[in-house]
Amino acid sequence: MKHVFLYAMLGVLFLTSGCVTEEGPKMKLAMGVPDGTLEYQTVSPRNLSLKMISKPTVYAGEKTNLIFSLSNDGFREVSIPEWYSHEQDNVIVYAQPWTTEMTQPHPDGWIELSFDLRKPVMHYPLKLLPGNKVLIAKELPFVEQLQVSPGKKRRYFIKSKLNLKSLKLESDTVVLEVLPRKKSGEK
Repeated sequence: MKHVFLYAMLGVLFLTSGCVTEEGPKMKLAMGVPDGTLEYQTVSPRNLSLKMISKPTVYAGEKTNLIFSLSNDGFREVSIPEWYSHEQDNVIVYAQPWTTEMTQPHPDGWIELSFDLRKPVMHYPLKLLPGNKVLIAKELPFVEQLQVSPGKKRRYFIKSKLNLKSLKLESDTVVLEVLPRKKSGEK
């Protein structure tokens, strides 16, 4: 009986030692996947929306961030494997000056506000549950450099697009008003 038990233990040891698999180099998942290492499947934009949720009024000469939201308006989870680990890299902002005779933006007048991607450029999967959203802040450096005369304002058409190859989604156009710089102590 002792021999049967010994042979059974040796058999289990033999079988489990043969179950070794070879793996490639391991990456740290906390950082994500390096840019350009994977090709991502197309994600359907159905039930997703991209919107600017910031107040559409800003002040000249001040540091300005616009907040955009990507929302899952559907009833199923949406997975976006290509999502950039630096949130702001997921959105491209386009602007167009608004002149008084304009009622809508000119289709060829958009200027891409380009920014360098933060290094290292890494992706990680984003899972959006139904009814959830992710917020993305984008800086508008040109507003900090603007000067607007008292009693005047400047207007810009603003829109955004996702900076992903696997998911094409664009926001509606909004009008951003730039007011003169606030005086100190003014709210």
